Amino acid sequence: MLSFNVVSRDHTIVMLKLLSRIQQHGVRYYSALPDKASTLAKFDFPSATHTIKSIDSNIEKYLNKQQIKVTLNGHVHRKSRIRPTLGFAFLRDTNGDEIQLLATPKYTEPSIFELMKKLTVEDSVSVSGFIQPKESKSGKEQQWELVVENFQILNSSNLDAAQLDKLKHNNPQDIPPQFRYLQLRTPYYQKSLRLRSEAARLIRDIFIKNHEFVEIETPLLFKSTPEGAREFLVPTRSFNKFYALPQSPQQYKQILMSSGFTRYFQVAKCFRDEDLRSDRQPEFTQIDLEMSFVNNSDQVGIVVEDVIHNVWNKVGGKLTYKVNDEGFLVEADLAEVGKSLQFSKLNYIDVLVKYGIDKPDLRSNLSFISLEDFFIAKENADFPVVEVCVLKGAFDASSGKYKLPKSFIDDHNFSSRRPYVWAIQRNDDTFGYFKKLIDANIIATTNTFDESKLQKLLNLQPGDILAVSTRAKFPYENPTPLGKFRQLAIEEFPHKWQRPIVMENGQLSVDYDRNDIVVGSWVVNFPLFNPVEESGQTSHVTEESSKPKYPVYNLKKLNPHIIHSLWQRLKIMICWSSIL
Repeated sequence: MLSFNVVSRDHTIVMLKLLSRIQQHGVRYYSALPDKASTLAKFDFPSATHTIKSIDSNIEKYLNKQQIKVTLNGHVHRKSRIRPTLGFAFLRDTNGDEIQLLATPKYTEPSIFELMKKLTVEDSVSVSGFIQPKESKSGKEQQWELVVENFQILNSSNLDAAQLDKLKHNNPQDIPPQFRYLQLRTPYYQKSLRLRSEAARLIRDIFIKNHEFVEIETPLLFKSTPEGAREFLVPTRSFNKFYALPQSPQQYKQILMSSGFTRYFQVAKCFRDEDLRSDRQPEFTQIDLEMSFVNNSDQVGIVVEDVIHNVWNKVGGKLTYKVNDEGFLVEADLAEVGKSLQFSKLNYIDVLVKYGIDKPDLRSNLSFISLEDFFIAKENADFPVVEVCVLKGAFDASSGKYKLPKSFIDDHNFSSRRPYVWAIQRNDDTFGYFKKLIDANIIATTNTFDESKLQKLLNLQPGDILAVSTRAKFPYENPTPLGKFRQLAIEEFPHKWQRPIVMENGQLSVDYDRNDIVVGSWVVNFPLFNPVEESGQTSHVTEESSKPKYPVYNLKKLNPHIIHSLWQRLKIMICWSSIL
């Protein structure tokens, strides 16, 4: 009911025109509704009887029997090719697998041909028919296609799907965020989310069945407490009062330990307001666990390794390896997983001295050579140790002058000092490269300098790349300049300097795909404190809650930089997880 207070004739005319427009708009709106019968028909379709994967795994069963009826539901994956006497369409089912649909006059009604001509990519469809062998090139595995007997378009896609089709097939990661639903339909993202789901299920089984943990979900709203990063605040109904989203369930799980839950875990949501990087997101999920009545770090490590080995093997389909005492890669003993530690332990200082970072990629055997007996750095007294990294056989010196990769000489890739890098083009005097640094007053020779020993130690050959830098006596930069150089070298030459792997027959081999193996190690004996270069003070290296490895009662009599903490990290390839 509409009512008007008529003030004048002009006002009455205006209001009547407005009412007319409202009525006209209403007519247009209702006339735009689709036909009732066709709309209801879209809700009447058969459920899927199979998935493409289930047919693939039993393909002989379907090909040996005549015309087993199959119904598949999914989306149109590619542009269809429909002719009067033959039609091809491409279906992607709910698991992200693809199959070709074949329409022929013998089995497909003319009305279905007409319907399939209207197909656009990403239409939601239901297809029924039977399986037949598909002609394939010699040498290829036997393939199949679905002969269409019944076909329904359940929901038509829009213009956006067609415009983004090329991007979907070539670079799905570049699909704009407003079309996330289209991006998540692509096989890569379908597989990723399903793998994540499978990993979460397996993790829960391992914690609960193998180690008697209790899964407890902690609240997401908590009192704001100072931690490492800034918090996301949630306003309340009380003036100037806020909740905080947790950076981790730290305080909750400590309460649980005091409450008699001696083994707790959860797949926890965490929130941190910090600078975005490839491995830093404002919202993320972590596997959070806590144990009480533990007097040995190996007790926690065994549980963590049980999760890591099983997830990589059963979900990721990859073997896990460790570095043995000889420096070779050996496969972890899965029979002992969950009973004893399988990954090797590396000392924090040794790792920084040898690899320049606390999470080195151990699939590469690149390491550094200390030249303390030959040189001392003069450029900065805080970094007196001269060290080198030699990339043996990095390039073919006989093919002409070699140009160093840009990443090696880009200052932006290094947080403080960029190493001095040379490509060895010919049999030059080894000392000549260092003489350039001596003349520039960057380094100086020691009293024990011996040129012949230096040449023998480095054994530089044409095709090698030499990188020279400095570090502290007890390194604390993470990474050191050479540590960053090592990372860049592995990226530039991913198939060189691979660490030998011990094969089943006991032989050594470097002929393997580094992406097919997982290498883990424990980094232990972290220092409790490190110097802060800018201020000359000392700061925590690890979590403030981590305690010293041994009782320390009088810090004034000790160098705080030599105190070790109980903190340790499990490094897997080039990532790490932390254990307190």
